[in-house]
Amino acid sequence: MKRIPLFLPVLTFGGLMASGLSAVEVPEEAAEVLEHYCFGCHDSATRKGGLDMEELLGGEEVDGTLIFENLLTGKMPPAEKDQPDPEEKQAVLNWLGKSQEDASLKSFRRISRHEFVHSLNDLLGTNLDLADRIAEDRGTNDFDSDRRIQLSQEMLTSYFLIADEMLEAAFPENGFPAEQKWVTSKIRDSHETYRIYHRPYKEGTLFSWTRANNGNSYSFFIDNFDPPVAGWYELTFDAAKVAKIAEDLSLQVHAGKYYYADDRPQPQRLVGVISVGDREVKSQTIRAFLRPGESVSVHCYSRHNFRSRNPKEGIYIKQVRARGPLLDSWPPASYKMVFDGLPLRAGSRETRENAGFQTNLQRIGGKVTVSSFQEGMEKEKMQDGSSLTFWHTRFSPTVAKPPHFVVFENPQGAEIEGLSFATWTGGNGNGLVKGYEIYFSDDGKAWGAKVMSGGLDVRLANEQPIVFPKKTTSRFIKFLVTDSVQLDNKSIASVGKLDVITEVAEPVVSSRVAVSSRAPEDLKRVVRRFAERAFASKLSDDALAPYFDVALPALKEGDFVQAAKLGIKAVLCSPRFLMSPGEHSNSSYAKASKLARSLWLSVPDNELLTLAASDALKGETLRNQVARMLAEGRSERMIRSFSDQWLNLRGLNKVTPSLKLYPLFDDLMNHYLPIETRRYLQHLIQENLSAGHLIDSDFTFLNQRLARHYGVPGVVGQEMRKVSFPVESPRGGLMTMASVLKVTTDGFDTSPILRGAWISKNIVGTPLSPPPESVPALEPEHDHAETLKEQIEQHKKSKACYACHKSIDPYGFALENFDAVGEWREKYKIKQAHRGTFQYRPKGYFKVGGAVDASGEINGEEFTDIFGLKKVLLADERKIAYNFAKKFFEYANGYKPDLKQRLHLWEFLGRGAENGGLQTLVTEVLEYSLSDATK
Repeated sequence: MKRIPLFLPVLTFGGLMASGLSAVEVPEEAAEVLEHYCFGCHDSATRKGGLDMEELLGGEEVDGTLIFENLLTGKMPPAEKDQPDPEEKQAVLNWLGKSQEDASLKSFRRISRHEFVHSLNDLLGTNLDLADRIAEDRGTNDFDSDRRIQLSQEMLTSYFLIADEMLEAAFPENGFPAEQKWVTSKIRDSHETYRIYHRPYKEGTLFSWTRANNGNSYSFFIDNFDPPVAGWYELTFDAAKVAKIAEDLSLQVHAGKYYYADDRPQPQRLVGVISVGDREVKSQTIRAFLRPGESVSVHCYSRHNFRSRNPKEGIYIKQVRARGPLLDSWPPASYKMVFDGLPLRAGSRETRENAGFQTNLQRIGGKVTVSSFQEGMEKEKMQDGSSLTFWHTRFSPTVAKPPHFVVFENPQGAEIEGLSFATWTGGNGNGLVKGYEIYFSDDGKAWGAKVMSGGLDVRLANEQPIVFPKKTTSRFIKFLVTDSVQLDNKSIASVGKLDVITEVAEPVVSSRVAVSSRAPEDLKRVVRRFAERAFASKLSDDALAPYFDVALPALKEGDFVQAAKLGIKAVLCSPRFLMSPGEHSNSSYAKASKLARSLWLSVPDNELLTLAASDALKGETLRNQVARMLAEGRSERMIRSFSDQWLNLRGLNKVTPSLKLYPLFDDLMNHYLPIETRRYLQHLIQENLSAGHLIDSDFTFLNQRLARHYGVPGVVGQEMRKVSFPVESPRGGLMTMASVLKVTTDGFDTSPILRGAWISKNIVGTPLSPPPESVPALEPEHDHAETLKEQIEQHKKSKACYACHKSIDPYGFALENFDAVGEWREKYKIKQAHRGTFQYRPKGYFKVGGAVDASGEINGEEFTDIFGLKKVLLADERKIAYNFAKKFFEYANGYKPDLKQRLHLWEFLGRGAENGGLQTLVTEVLEYSLSDATK
């Protein structure tokens, strides 16, 4: 051993003391290997490929990662150069692995927002998805488990508020609201430009596929159902396919605020998709979490009946049945779980049947009279909730003389804020009301002074509020028509909808659950059991005291449940719960906690805690628990979290494809894109398939919509299922999934640079340097005289750009046969201008351009297309498995593995783990993460 290598001025004592490499004894053989095999091309004079190893190792921020990775994976030295023998290579790797340390690495991290919500659900027996109510704090870090993320005051406040909300959902102070039932076949009014795409049919409505001029999918809203409280609801659609086609039609169910026309859209969220294939009415049910103020709407998709007016084909919805808010059992699981072993008092939970459609006037027991009416256009027609039907003053056989008016009777003296008016939509407009006056009376005879007057917009078909100067409890309210459209100089009037505006107090019916105990020892047992589950540790009385002491005073006031809630909240808001790893009474508890965080984003279950109590979570027992946890439904949380972050699928909805270039892209397909990727990755892990399946396979998980996008025949229905690809298919593996292909573009043009960088980082694991700030970014254009490859070759002439682009661009070029939404192409699309305002059309606005060139070269291996790239990558499957192991290690531990840890992962793969399968690899990474070799 010698202190300082003579050949390297950079490896002086000062250089070794820089932040990355510590001053250690450098083996002479390691120094000789670097000098002999590396510095001929990568010293400060040569800098081949832009890599100066003297600068890299001798700067103020020393980092040997690039050297380590290139040497470990065999990328360097190049195949045509002299190669170090295994012992020489190992000497350098061992030196770098032992020398580079990250002294700034924290020994703990904060609990992520998803972990917080999942943990509370599992601890409380609830099922609430409230993570989106907590601000995203991942920033530019790859994973939200990153230890560098600070727990800010804003995050703490959000956590505490969510804890309150979930505790109230689990143990509501005023009891659990009664379950209600609704049945409706009524559709709320929509603009005349959209309602032509559905029509009355049999006992319900027949819908065609509607897409607005701006490309948005237009939904039709279900009437006579408004969720009274937040909770889970069951929505049952009695529907049938009315079409002579083989494929299913898709009924998309949305929740959001009602809107009348697409020029006033409100955010809608997709809560479920029903595949309608039977020609006989069939009941199909989804469950959705709904909130007060939201309405349920439907969008019926079929490529065969786009904008079919007064449709003859489509989805027939006979009726919709709603039920909720739902509970899993009675008494609810929250009480059974938290107060297990204590006697509960719970009466029966009521179920309430809701009446059919009622106006506000009908709800307050009111009546309506009118000055006159035309047969078939009676007063009831403006009280049926639709502006398609209407009240009209008499015009045949004689014309009723003015004044024309509507009088509302308010017999119970309800507090009325105003009137809600809507013109009727249809006809030639004759009789539409333009002006009005309002009067009040106590007896319907003596009308006082005019309360207010105003005008109405006959062009606006949506509801127009008429708000009184102040609320009134008057028994009679008159709406007097003072002006109307008169095409034939005859005084007539018509109204589509007219109702009172008032808050109708629904009777509150709730059922309570109580604990039949006031004993402090019972409360202590409840708080202890909850805290030990949350902390994954046995607690002494002293450790329990802060949480029990908070709860005890409330018990003395007589409410056992409220007292327990105080103690539980103290646990959930404690640093011991919010920071990971916490304090544990033995190493098995610590392992149980980390396994649950990694695989379930939650706390350990009873089986893990039982094993931990006897300190038995080790060896074969630990590996069996990993297999059990991966097979359990909660592992889907990990699959979603890991894949969304590793593959950047969280950015999927940030990319909006151009409807000029990709007019057939729709929100139904976008919904299923990430589901394919998650189901595929879950299958690889659960079936312990090899890492090579990340690159290529002969199957994936598709439904009818995705199969059509991929050109795979014979898939009917929207249920995701395993589907085999034909031998000639370019699909298979992660890189050719439309989710990945979409998220690696800007929605307009594809870029081999973006896609190549994505593959380099996420699949191959090649370290990339950030692009130089002085070099402008290249925006490839498919309509230039130069081909795309020529444009990028011109960009690569810059020495600052060449080294990276040489490594990443070929990967991206191999994917050029896939457009920005992942569809196969032979030629590029060139966008074309359109006249005036954009009007959506299924054929888009583009012309066909030049042919795609998907050829490239990686490390001397040439390929012509995606088939060739897959072959090149599969030739080194160990490297693919190694990168997956690094990514999962970072996800599970909250930091990138240091060089010593990477060496362990690589050596494990050398024992054949890449052929053993991804579940084996996940298990090995977790087992290693629980050892003393990790931080």
